[in-house]
Amino acid sequence: MAYSDVIIRQCGPRDADSDNDLRILWRMLKMMKTGFIRYLLAIIFMSAALSVFDMITALLFKNIIFRVENYAQRNMFAGLLKEVLLCAGIGCLMLFIYALSFYVYTMEAKKGGADLQKALYSKCMRLPYSYYEQTGSSEFMSKVINDCERAQGIYGSRFRRVLMPFLMMSFYLTAMLMLSWQVTLCLFGASAILLVINGLFIEPMQRVSWKMSTINVSIAERISNILSGIEQIKIFSLKSVMVEQYIKENEKYRKEQNKRNVMSARLDGLNQIFELLGSLVFIAVGLVLVSQGITTVDRLAAVYLLYGSMSWNLLQVGLYIPSMANYLANAKRVFEFLDMEEEPERYESVSAISFQGDAEISIRDVTFSYDGRQDVLQHFNLDIPKGKCVALKAESGKGKSTIAKLILGLYPVKEGKIFIKGKAYEEYPLAEVRQLIGYVPQEPYLYDVSVAENIRYGRPGASQEDIINAAKLANAHDFIMELKDGYETRVGERGNLLSGGQRQRIAIARAVLKDAPILILDEATSALDHNSEKLVNEALDRMMAGRTTIVIAHRESTLAHADLVVEL
Repeated sequence: MAYSDVIIRQCGPRDADSDNDLRILWRMLKMMKTGFIRYLLAIIFMSAALSVFDMITALLFKNIIFRVENYAQRNMFAGLLKEVLLCAGIGCLMLFIYALSFYVYTMEAKKGGADLQKALYSKCMRLPYSYYEQTGSSEFMSKVINDCERAQGIYGSRFRRVLMPFLMMSFYLTAMLMLSWQVTLCLFGASAILLVINGLFIEPMQRVSWKMSTINVSIAERISNILSGIEQIKIFSLKSVMVEQYIKENEKYRKEQNKRNVMSARLDGLNQIFELLGSLVFIAVGLVLVSQGITTVDRLAAVYLLYGSMSWNLLQVGLYIPSMANYLANAKRVFEFLDMEEEPERYESVSAISFQGDAEISIRDVTFSYDGRQDVLQHFNLDIPKGKCVALKAESGKGKSTIAKLILGLYPVKEGKIFIKGKAYEEYPLAEVRQLIGYVPQEPYLYDVSVAENIRYGRPGASQEDIINAAKLANAHDFIMELKDGYETRVGERGNLLSGGQRQRIAIARAVLKDAPILILDEATSALDHNSEKLVNEALDRMMAGRTTIVIAHRESTLAHADLVVEL
């Protein structure tokens, strides 16, 4: 089982309360597996190191004030150097511990982010074909890139910036209670009110973040439309329309971002007000307690220094809890993606029909609908003998490509049964079925890599000699050698640096290299000019020899190659 597949299984199943922020956070942390212990310990040690550093500073300050108050002039500095050196030594040790812990924390955070990406990309490969037909590329890219990047920010800083202040406040609070519990409790009461106020901002900020994420999908879609349809934009003078649509979505995003900025500004203002009120409470309570002899000035000074550090950390909590909620909104979208139903390893049987005859491919009483309302195929039957070529002919929308998709296993059969080599489809793992089939579509997809690499995708690990032989059979070798770098020439995005005929011949070479016993040609020559069609047909003739072939076509020149023409 692939490592990324294991990660998906360990990220935790969806449950009834999985929309809860804490449960989403827990799922994120579970994905770190054993690394989470090191990650958490690193944060704890970082918090302890910084807290101890502040506490020894406060205690040293307390000791100095005590000396000023109680020692004679000549005894004031006795032993002070030793105390300073001791505090400096402890401080250096704490800084070393902090640096080491920060290194461990950073490495585990990066590993957690990488694991999340692996899980997401592995999930992309496991989703059914129907998801990609029904989902826009911009929405998909938003999940895979934008939401994933934001969710990774939880590992990178957001979780630490929420947890560390809480840990440090607990350390400061312990020391402050030991110095003067009366003053500490008064200050803590004011701090608790501030925490409650910050908590009230979490849900509104999360709602705004969710809207921003949704609008971001729409913005990405507008940009994708511009990049993909630039030819139509220029031909039909759609520049102003496209720009206006983009500006409209961008303005929505700006308004939501402005709402979030306003809420952040209000929250920051309240935090500053309460910090001032906390200082005033401290001064008032401290004066009363010192005047009544309940505490001393040196203890009060140390508490005040520690309260300053605790107050700053409290502000960080107030600042980053709403921010954390925003990032969790993106993590929720990531988990919605990871929780989607996957393509099964094999399809379940839906019919008791048994195999009869000796056909290589047998389609029995198949009824199929994409939407569950309108049938594309109704009780369809077809037998294709081994080594024969069958052409499917029909008007658009009558189910020619649907038959190809069903044979390729891109959709499950809802009624009826398909047999391949005498075995029912559900008896095969889908991966094994697809290994038996070579497929050449009307518009083949070429990746932005070299010509050789695009052909090698037909059989990963194939030698250069195998690639060249496949290209020769596909009538592609000659034009490939005329390219700038021959077989190492990059073909551009979707193969746009090549002509339609050249792309088609590379796709045929890829199918030749796969050397599958069954071949499906889906309108493989319909978009080609006469010369290109001739070259492609010659390649297809060589490729079809000895193979069971299904041809989807309109052109008579293509249909002439078939042993049997089936009109739907």
